[in-house]
Amino acid sequence: MRPVMSEYLKTCEAAARAGGEQLLLFRGKFAVRRKGPRDLVTEADFASQDAIRSVVESAFPDHEFLGEEDTSFADVGNAGSAVDEPGGAAGPGQPAGHRGESRFVWHVDPLDGTTNYVHGVAPFCVSVALAEAGEVVAGAIYDPLLDECFLAQRGGGAYLNGTPIAVSEVKNLSEALVIASFPPEIDPESDEIRGFLRVLAKAGSMRRTGSAALNLAYVAAGRFDAFWAVTINTWDVAAGALLVREAGGTVTAPDGRPFELQTASLAATASPPLHEQLIELLVGG
Repeated sequence: MRPVMSEYLKTCEAAARAGGEQLLLFRGKFAVRRKGPRDLVTEADFASQDAIRSVVESAFPDHEFLGEEDTSFADVGNAGSAVDEPGGAAGPGQPAGHRGESRFVWHVDPLDGTTNYVHGVAPFCVSVALAEAGEVVAGAIYDPLLDECFLAQRGGGAYLNGTPIAVSEVKNLSEALVIASFPPEIDPESDEIRGFLRVLAKAGSMRRTGSAALNLAYVAAGRFDAFWAVTINTWDVAAGALLVREAGGTVTAPDGRPFELQTASLAATASPPLHEQLIELLVGG
């Protein structure tokens, strides 16, 4: 029972699968460079993004394309390149190629979980989402290893390989399997780590997978019960935030205010009671 798919969602799925095919083709055959300390990029990232871009631009040539790897592989690691510092000259979450001129913007992570991919372990995925005037209307997250494609469109529900999915029924943090994402470099004295330690002391169990997009997809599918990330980019969470909402979950900023794609940081949970408990700890309660 597949969802009634808009052209937007069909393009999300086709693009995500095209990117995933490239990731499988490049396994064990790629060179690795560094975008920054502890932040890797491979030829596979760029091959995947090129395949995704081709699908998207063929379907919607007038839309803007915001991809994580918005520079050539040859430039990665060169002093002054847009990827040396998060956000580059275009600001946080916006590579140098982002113009901000179109009502429709595709937010693309061609390889979420690059460090896992480089080390030959799961999980990793492709994330593709379309936002209209800053609101995500369709998204796909594709895990090529498991051939799992998570799809959502605004007002149309969330699906895994054509089957409807829903968040778990967990309401208490003490019973929850909680997941978190952190940036490549983090200060051990930061508020992010303090919040993590508070949640760690109260949660049923904690995990880190290395893929923010799949973390959100797994919350939507009821595999995880809660997820948060403070320092994150739009392409990491655009599709996943929509998936969680369409699967019946709650998504806000980590301080409880409304989630905004432009700032990207979020807390996503299966239920409002669980969300309240998580937010209280993240803000220092």
